[in-house]
Amino acid sequence: MSLRVAIAGLLIIALGLVGWRLLGLNSTHTQSAVVTNTPAGSDYYMRNAIIYQMNEQGRLAYRSTVAESLHYPDDSARLRTIHVHYITGTDSFWTLQAARGQVPAGSRDLHLSGGVTLHHPKPESKSVVIQTSNAWVRPQQDAIETQAHVTAHAPGKVVEADGLHIDLDNDEMDLRHNVQVHYAP
Repeated sequence: MSLRVAIAGLLIIALGLVGWRLLGLNSTHTQSAVVTNTPAGSDYYMRNAIIYQMNEQGRLAYRSTVAESLHYPDDSARLRTIHVHYITGTDSFWTLQAARGQVPAGSRDLHLSGGVTLHHPKPESKSVVIQTSNAWVRPQQDAIETQAHVTAHAPGKVVEADGLHIDLDNDEMDLRHNVQVHYAP
């Protein structure tokens, strides 16, 4: 069977289904309109969404998966179960995950909460895992930052600090205050 015949057959079936629906021959549906309410007053929502953001050169900048995203009329949003894979300007990448996220009205920044974990495998096979209670993702600055307490685990050491700034574009991490390093064999 040729491709044209297969496409023509699918087109005939699709047109038949549309016609059947328009004529009201489907007995399982009533004539009344189906009313759907979005959750929690949102104007739209997505479930199990995958978002791809490209950079100026057309290459992947990050990939994000979200279990649930609720958008509101004031352009704020609430997210649940977030996983983001950032491709940096260097040979490595960052991943982050959080239980919840919120974009305030009029903002493009994302506030993560409910436990935030950042993972950064280094090209020379060293891996850093950072944990904090909350953090801001600032996509326009290619940055992640928090004023909360952070704990960073790397091979042979644990670093704790209050506050953190990560420049994703340059792959630089700046611990802000009360920095303590604990070495372990």
